[in-house]
Amino acid sequence: MKKLSIIVIAASALLMSACGPKDPGLKDAYKNYFKIGVAVTERNVADSVQSALILKEFNSVTAENCMKPGEIHPAPGVWNFEKADAIANFCRANGIRMRGHNLVWHSQFANWMFEKHDENGNPVVELDENGDTVFVEKPDFAAFFRMPRPEPQPGQEFDPAKMPRITPPMIKVPKYVQATKEEFYDSLKAHINVVVNRYKDVIYCWDVVNEAMSDSDNIEATYEESFRQSQAYQLCGDEFIKNAFIWAHEADPTAGLFYNDYSAWTPAKRTYIYNMVKKLQAEGAPITGIGMQGHYNIYDNPVIEDFETAIMMYLELVDDLQITEFDIRINEEAGGSLTFSRGEGQEYTEELQKMQQDKYAQIFDVLRKYRKNISCVTFWNVCDRDSWLGANNFPLLFDKDNQRKPVYYTVRDFEK
Repeated sequence: MKKLSIIVIAASALLMSACGPKDPGLKDAYKNYFKIGVAVTERNVADSVQSALILKEFNSVTAENCMKPGEIHPAPGVWNFEKADAIANFCRANGIRMRGHNLVWHSQFANWMFEKHDENGNPVVELDENGDTVFVEKPDFAAFFRMPRPEPQPGQEFDPAKMPRITPPMIKVPKYVQATKEEFYDSLKAHINVVVNRYKDVIYCWDVVNEAMSDSDNIEATYEESFRQSQAYQLCGDEFIKNAFIWAHEADPTAGLFYNDYSAWTPAKRTYIYNMVKKLQAEGAPITGIGMQGHYNIYDNPVIEDFETAIMMYLELVDDLQITEFDIRINEEAGGSLTFSRGEGQEYTEELQKMQQDKYAQIFDVLRKYRKNISCVTFWNVCDRDSWLGANNFPLLFDKDNQRKPVYYTVRDFEK
């Protein structure tokens, strides 16, 4: 009788193990498919409720802002490691690997790299004919990401034409004498070497270059026209992309190295990305993966057929794809533009919720189909309150109070 009881207990334990936990997290549901990641701030990992949610649901973490060049390295010899270290140490303590985001981006870049410096390390200011400092205007992206996310206002009638929009504020800064290409490369290589080596024990892949392709949406564009006319491109052409990948590989030969961009499913931009990656790989750039940012909407972004076509195109060049910045807003905007509506007064109706569920389901159906070549899907922020889009666009699986929304179960409880 005792022997039979032991057998029954063992069988029960085996059955429970086979069935998995009664309330699996996203990472458990997708353990045979791909990692499920999330972008976080240092506040998320310090909050007991959100840190517990992260540990239950996700097995890959991305620092939302604090590893970007302008944030972590704002001036020559000045490093802001505190926030990035807090996230990295949380991941180290809990056995979670990280995606590095990012090493080169035209926005939130360490723009001092484009400036000539004197023997004391100070930027050389450009002077006018009277000997006075020349000033220029530029977007203050750091201030943009510090701007508060307004809360929904109940009872307001939603009118898309009246939706408040938010854009980065403009600031006046001195105009500096431009660095040579060689001086820029010296600064960039040193930056990549320091950052990659500091976190190589916890980071398994990097977004090496972010959003370098044009938004022109012209499939007939020439190769040169397909690039964003950033300072780096104007100074170096496409060579800066190749060199960034080479230097990242030298710093960590084991890390996956990704080119990352939004609207990467569209016929024009997928063509731009494909042609760039193919050319630079042939020239020796160790591009091992392509990151397709999300930032979709519930309407026509992405067109599922074009989304799958983009995946098939990219798999001709690399074996590793990731959805790197996943969210689905309930208005008709999309993409990675920093000019968008906050959606105050927008009601999260049952109809809109159903449309969002359908869009998430369609995209995940495609992703599961290509699971052998998709290594991670990363949601861009933990909950709606954290979202860069604001809580009123309802883009994520968790609401502003960190509670699961119905769309969460659409993603988790798919048919195996």
